[in-house]
Amino acid sequence: MTDQEIKDALLDWAKVYCNNPFEDDDGNEVLPGGVTLFLNNATEYMKAQTGIQSESLGKYSVTLTTDFPESMLKLLHPYRRVYTKTDWTKYSLNRWWC
Repeated sequence: MTDQEIKDALLDWAKVYCNNPFEDDDGNEVLPGGVTLFLNNATEYMKAQTGIQSESLGKYSVTLTTDFPESMLKLLHPYRRVYTKTDWTKYSLNRWWC
């Protein structure tokens, strides 16, 4: 995947995570600075991350991680909105839990 494809996928994820379409009144996409910073940091994190959280040698063991660091997610906290009943049906969040 190219950097732009990763950023596009991360932006879709961030919109659902924040329950925020990041659009102005005319429907144009407007990304706040914190979201742009998250996209840039998360893209670099995903490119550099091997997915290995810890590794042992005796009886070889590997623990994988799939989460972003909390410090990175804090960039999105100011833009999160409360979910309402209609939001649950609109976003169909079940696909993120599978």
